[in-house]
Amino acid sequence: MTQWNLSEAHIFEIIHKTLINILSDENKSYHLNKVVELLNKEAIKYKLNDNKKLNSFSKYLKIEHRGILNFIEEYNFYGIIVDNKQRYVTLYKELIKNGDFNYGKRITKDSDWIIIC
Repeated sequence: MTQWNLSEAHIFEIIHKTLINILSDENKSYHLNKVVELLNKEAIKYKLNDNKKLNSFSKYLKIEHRGILNFIEEYNFYGIIVDNKQRYVTLYKELIKNGDFNYGKRITKDSDWIIIC
């Protein structure tokens, strides 16, 4: 298991605040690759590292969450738009409750089934 210099809660807070800041700009959607680029650029000041080696937040997400797409899909206040095989990320500001990012965590993804008896 990888040891990071920041706690998981702190990393999540940084990622969410950075993504919300990026996606709040002019209420538009960004191409997934652009979101990754901007996340790494904006969050570099936090100097995330493992074993004394500087890493990007997208690398953290790849290691710990199987990528940024999986991370984004875990929260209902982010949306993925697919257009001509291109993926875009958007933000649903109205679903963010008082900065509580766990409030927006999805119980299941679209591919999961829930049986209610």
